[in-house]
Amino acid sequence: MLWSQEELAALKRTVENIKDPLYRFFERECTIGRNLLKTVLTDLNDISQVCDLKKKQTNYIRGLLSDLQKGIVPKSWLRYNVPGVTINPWIIDFSERIRQLQTIVEAAQKGQTALKEMSVWLGGLFSQEAYFTATRQSVAQCKGYSLEELKLQVSVHNAPVELDNSSFGISGLKLMGAMHSDGKLTITEDIMTDLVYTKISWVRDQDIQISGKQITLPVYLNNTRTTLVETLNFRTDQDKFYERGVAILCTGLS
Repeated sequence: MLWSQEELAALKRTVENIKDPLYRFFERECTIGRNLLKTVLTDLNDISQVCDLKKKQTNYIRGLLSDLQKGIVPKSWLRYNVPGVTINPWIIDFSERIRQLQTIVEAAQKGQTALKEMSVWLGGLFSQEAYFTATRQSVAQCKGYSLEELKLQVSVHNAPVELDNSSFGISGLKLMGAMHSDGKLTITEDIMTDLVYTKISWVRDQDIQISGKQITLPVYLNNTRTTLVETLNFRTDQDKFYERGVAILCTGLS
């Protein structure tokens, strides 16, 4: 079920929180979600009124009805990058995105610390690349470092872990062709495994401690692999990850 338009409130700006790059990112995300939710709910209400003979049909509504009857997502609803799914999985996915935005709004009301410490479903954001940029800018601002000094480190856990002011939690990532166990990646015959909780940290290059062999894997938006979001480094003792096309996906939609 979709959240109602009134329940998805806007983030409230203050003199302090507007200085935070991460807050500004979430504010943009909530604005996009709120505007699209308003469009979807308005369109569905208009369709309902037409069906009840309470409203005259327009070319726009006629187009909506035609798309929905064919299982197609209306073009006016496609405001973010999503593979060519039919209407049912799109509605489920969009509903989950709105629920996450509601959680973000609630966290923001508790303060910037709660907003930073919440686990983010990366695939449910409208701009995944901008999230990584915002987290990097936030750490640079907090620590007084330049952006060029900061490099990304990653660790995978089975549950949320404590975060410092340089770290952020991500959930919902999918690993294709490999699995993570005992702090390392290994190749598997399974098509896809879940990375339950991923901790990303922005660390100064000079402070990074590398132990053992590492592999750099691409993070794609979805299974089409047309949109590269980021690259992440993992420890491993094996080879042939690239030959097997191992990659990370933000969402299982395809």
